[in-house]
Amino acid sequence: MEFTDEDFIKYKQYLNVLTEQLNIFFEDQKEYICCKKGCSLCCEKGTYPYSELEFKYLLLGFFQIEHIERQKVINRIKELKRQYELFEDKQNFSHRCPFLSDDNICLVYDCRGLICRTFGLLTELDDGSLTLPFCSTLGLNYSKVYLKDEKKIDYEAIKNLGYKNYPLPRRTNLKTLMSKEIFIDDPINFGEIKALIEWL
Repeated sequence: MEFTDEDFIKYKQYLNVLTEQLNIFFEDQKEYICCKKGCSLCCEKGTYPYSELEFKYLLLGFFQIEHIERQKVINRIKELKRQYELFEDKQNFSHRCPFLSDDNICLVYDCRGLICRTFGLLTELDDGSLTLPFCSTLGLNYSKVYLKDEKKIDYEAIKNLGYKNYPLPRRTNLKTLMSKEIFIDDPINFGEIKALIEWL
């Protein structure tokens, strides 16, 4: 699919608005969130669903990084594609993001996808169920106040641990963020959604 300069301008405007909103969400939930620069657990193992528009925008960031880093990314992609070809269950091929530097910094941070921008928050799905970031199972985000077996928030723990705010789920899943209802006047065509490895 071909995207025009206007598509990228519109997408960038959308990202600016979304970033402002996400900053508010993360600030509100900061008591429960352990994300910080250098923590790259979310980039170490995943499938990273990306729409075609997001991927092409990501490439704009890729072509801005230094030549040496760009070559390292290309080498990592070649190795990933080799592994992917040998992997039987392609749909569940999980891997380290090739755009993560040797020192665990995102090389395309300003152009990263929606899945990367929203990771860490407690998310509410269309059916009302909650999804926590996987790092909650490692004792990080929301882990102190979530009952894994019962799949619900532990309000007693919130009170006992002295948290000021309640964990508030947000509608930050990809389906919602790309929904036509958000762009009633001027819809964005995100194109097809595939795992990052399939775009590479």
